[in-house]
Amino acid sequence: MELIKPFDMQLWMLALAALYGILWLWCLIDLIKSEFTDNSIKAFWLLLLVFLNPLAPFLYGHFARKQKLRTR
Repeated sequence: MELIKPFDMQLWMLALAALYGILWLWCLIDLIKSEFTDNSIKAFWLLLLVFLNPLAPFLYGHFARKQKLRTR
């Protein structure tokens, strides 16, 4: 007895990938619009979002708000 059919699993994986893509894009737009205490911090977050892709949006959401001056 199968609980989840393979086709259903593919739809779930596609939905999760789409949600993750939206989260990543939101973080990137927020990074561009925000002002940080130092420009090197902004460059650091940009590099993390690009190269440390699986974990970076979650780290950005948790730690970056403490380093921001304001959001436009």
